[in-house]
Amino acid sequence: MKRENLLLLINFSIMALIGLVFILIYQSNVMIDVEDQLFNQKVELVDGTKLATLPQMSENSSNFSMVDMKWNAVDKNDEKVGTVYHAVIKNSFTLSGSGLDYGLIELLIGFSEDDKVYVEYIGVYQSQWAIVGIQKYIQDYYNGVDILSIQGIPSFDADIVAGATENPANVSTDQIKEIVMKALILEYPELEEVNPYEELFGIENYQFEDDATFVVTEHVTDKRIVTDGTNQIGYVYSLTGSGEYQGGDDASIVIEIVFGSDDTILGFVLPEETYNHSGGSFKSKNEEYLENYIGLLISEIQAEVDAGNSTDVTSGASNTRALIDELLEAFVSEVN
Repeated sequence: MKRENLLLLINFSIMALIGLVFILIYQSNVMIDVEDQLFNQKVELVDGTKLATLPQMSENSSNFSMVDMKWNAVDKNDEKVGTVYHAVIKNSFTLSGSGLDYGLIELLIGFSEDDKVYVEYIGVYQSQWAIVGIQKYIQDYYNGVDILSIQGIPSFDADIVAGATENPANVSTDQIKEIVMKALILEYPELEEVNPYEELFGIENYQFEDDATFVVTEHVTDKRIVTDGTNQIGYVYSLTGSGEYQGGDDASIVIEIVFGSDDTILGFVLPEETYNHSGGSFKSKNEEYLENYIGLLISEIQAEVDAGNSTDVTSGASNTRALIDELLEAFVSEVN
């Protein structure tokens, strides 16, 4: 072999080796898979666990949302960076030209080791005018949000986000939030919402019955008898009223006062769907304040209101606390 050809072969071999090394480095670092996008780094999904079997899907099959697979995500050093769930939503919003006669949203939902949630879509086969809105919703709200903030993520209609005003607002991103919540409870079962009545009465099979003798008043809107199926074990009054909260806005709240069979207060329930004042820590402060009334009779409520206890507890939530006091005073006067 001539010297020139030998040098050419050596140079070619060196370049090929450099190219191979570059390809290996590229493949090990560049995020080309959907799971890589979840944690913004190259990961491998390992230890797969099948959680459910997806049903056959067709135009006439039932709609569903299901989490069917779970993996651990590890980095190139084999260190765990999070947990990943595969989720599927089947509905009736078909995408023309997709080859599917039903709507489909396929997601990966990731929970990092520092308790953040990330969502990436594998496929969004929905009505054309809704796709952009759904994608934007996922990108805007599920990119590293704390797990305790998921419940507070807003829901809105995907077609409005997409700017499609000619279509009815009937494709909601509620389905995305619901499936993320399902995965959240699978990963953090301790966060599953506890039924407050089960906790207060200590049984699962309680029953509500309307009190036929109850008369609605200005603030006391409902009274239900609670039984264990045979015997009365307590009763619940519902109070409602409006007042200022943070920022001077005016809105209503509902307070449910739960009594035991001995006519003492077992606790309070502030239903999320009718609590229109500030939530989060503000609501928690007022729930803590209401604990002062547990164990009291109706005749003892006014004295506790007058005592003005725990003003430090409700610091920052004093407007709502004032409304709560007003409702408790109204309750005492209206039921006696």
